[in-house]
Amino acid sequence: MWWGFSPPLDLQVEVQDESDSLEFLIVGQADARHLVKTISSSYKHPKRKLKFHVVEPILEQVSRSILLLSTCLEKDLGLQEATRYYLEILGNTLLRPATAKFVAQRAKRLADIATKSIECPWLNLELLKHKERDRIESIFNFWERAICEGIPITEYWDRRIRKSLETRYDYREGVYDWDYHMVLKTRNAPNLTQQEYRFWRENGIAFTWIEGEPIRSNPTLISNIIPEGKGFIHYAYLGDITSGPFFTWSLDEDCKNKKMRSTDVAEREVMRAIFEIRNNEPMCEETYAAHRDTSIINGTIVIEMPSSEIERESWTGDKFRRHKVDLNWVDTPEIEIIFHPIANLERYKEKDQYLEKFSLIFLSNNMTKQIPNLVPLLKKESPFLVESRKFLTHLRKTNLEEYSAELKNIAKENGLRNLNDFDSEKQTIARFCKT
Repeated sequence: MWWGFSPPLDLQVEVQDESDSLEFLIVGQADARHLVKTISSSYKHPKRKLKFHVVEPILEQVSRSILLLSTCLEKDLGLQEATRYYLEILGNTLLRPATAKFVAQRAKRLADIATKSIECPWLNLELLKHKERDRIESIFNFWERAICEGIPITEYWDRRIRKSLETRYDYREGVYDWDYHMVLKTRNAPNLTQQEYRFWRENGIAFTWIEGEPIRSNPTLISNIIPEGKGFIHYAYLGDITSGPFFTWSLDEDCKNKKMRSTDVAEREVMRAIFEIRNNEPMCEETYAAHRDTSIINGTIVIEMPSSEIERESWTGDKFRRHKVDLNWVDTPEIEIIFHPIANLERYKEKDQYLEKFSLIFLSNNMTKQIPNLVPLLKKESPFLVESRKFLTHLRKTNLEEYSAELKNIAKENGLRNLNDFDSEKQTIARFCKT
């Protein structure tokens, strides 16, 4: 729900369209990774306008995408600082104090974007209804308040684990080990360590460093936030508790350094993307090395939880709550990110302005029923990409075979040609082309 299960793609690599302007439709990516990767790699391609049309099932995902994108595009943050903020927000139930402070300050400012109090040159929310923009403002306000007052997210996580495992809860470490060795390792996750995976399954903390303890709850992982009087109600944590966010930025199947954890690979790749956004040139390994002592840090596993009493300490009244931060983004005049309501997807095939509009469509693995609604929106001979279910740990070989067959049938029925003989057990992306 909060992250995808495939690596970030440079979408320009996938298209053959040589137009001066490209428009991409991205449905259900959850974590903005394809946008970040494509923007960061734009210096490798001819200069042209890139429009990203994004659809997410829930407004909390829209808000998280805005926060993650803003983190990558802010030019006043240190390179390592921005990288670690991004990864913690993406995949950790608990944040370091510095990251929590960052989220609170940015949420306070990003709420003003939804109400048009400040302009955001790369973001377009005009197609969302007024009540949807109001909800986004409320979500940002909830994040700022929840950071300060605290929410028991580790308790929410534990409740999900108990409900999922039931009588197996007391033997949960065996369940984690089975999923790691018998499922994930057989599907090629080279740098995911057993300790990292078990720690995330137990506590929801995916990315760890020895510098600083994660002690503040991450409210961006809370679902169905609704304003109620002077406060909010929400549905706690409803996201993934079995696979993890390791298969986005951490999935480097060609990585030769087996001492690198998923955290190390993810930090390198996100740092590379942010560096390239800022500098429009490749990041050399010396730049990455300058931000870490790899001889000490790479391979260090953090497996101890901080005190829960520290996590619940209230920050109400802290000065940073009243301090407004100026958001200075990297200049990206050729980039526009447009969010669409999920309810509109079924209607666009009936509107002339959307027929054969897009040079590429990306679809998440849980939204394949939308394929008949989306194919009319794609230009002829253009790619249609669908995420696989390779890293969903609750699925077995037969489930993946069924998914592959079902997806191929749906694609064929809707005029899509299979480009890579898709196998969900082996590949992370199914590539089709509109005939």
